[in-house]
Amino acid sequence: MWNRRVGIMIVAALVVSVSICSVRASSGEPVKIRFGVLPVLQALSLFVAEDKGLFEKAGVKVELVPFNTAAEKDIALVAGSIDGCFGDLVTPTVLRGNGRDVYMVATNYDTKSDRRMFGVLAKPNSALKSVKDLAGVPVAVSSNSVIDYVTQELLKSGGVPEDKIESVETKNIGMRMQMLLSGQVEAATLPEPLVTAAVAKGAILLVDDAGLTSSQTVLYFLGPFMKEHPKEVKAFLAAVNQANRLINEQPDSMRPIMVEHVRLPPPLQAAYPVPRFPDLHAPDKESVMTVIQWLRKRGVVKPALTYEQVVDAHYVP
Repeated sequence: MWNRRVGIMIVAALVVSVSICSVRASSGEPVKIRFGVLPVLQALSLFVAEDKGLFEKAGVKVELVPFNTAAEKDIALVAGSIDGCFGDLVTPTVLRGNGRDVYMVATNYDTKSDRRMFGVLAKPNSALKSVKDLAGVPVAVSSNSVIDYVTQELLKSGGVPEDKIESVETKNIGMRMQMLLSGQVEAATLPEPLVTAAVAKGAILLVDDAGLTSSQTVLYFLGPFMKEHPKEVKAFLAAVNQANRLINEQPDSMRPIMVEHVRLPPPLQAAYPVPRFPDLHAPDKESVMTVIQWLRKRGVVKPALTYEQVVDAHYVP
């Protein structure tokens, strides 16, 4: 069913994308990259690049197009109303596997030993104290998403047998957090900064993804746009890379930008750590292939995709 919905979305959007691309091609205006963003921590370097004029300094025009949900962003990409966006390893792989000409070009954020992106939490005052306690306990996730994938990886590495991993569908992240805190679900997987906010309200962190290479945030573009405008894509990535380094060098001075553009709970705005970003690099091949295999096993992606079919790292500065 989920695979069918993706296919319908792609076919419908292709009609829109043809007309949009025709208008742009005939306008004669300088190329402007329209890049989809969400108000999340992983997009901070994009907001910094815009705020500090780094795109202009790199010689490229960029319009950051805001979206409230990942679904809206991805539909816009399929429709061709934006040229690229950022996301996890799962989404561009699903799009590629369902016939859309999309390529990941770089990893913009990852999880090291000192930072996490997702955490699996138990409800306040829960009897659950370790990952192993989650055997047979449904964990609230969004199915066939990166959160679903990361949850399975964390539980398996924590000693939960695969046949004992259970989940309950809760797509809305805000609702998932409220259900956890109110005890309507025994456990849930949340992204940062909601992990920190939930712990502050009594939720119990059982495990997080610090050090898990598959928790990567990647930048991806429509294939035709990349091939037609390689110079602009390279300049875009160079500016984002510069923003990554600027954040790492001056994290405190970037807090106002983070507070303005990133959806942070008010109690966290003054003290939540400004995230650190790596230099842009090609998405990890082993992680990409593992995600492809997971999606094929679930029937979400049918073709046996290769790394080169979903990643084009020639644009990384």
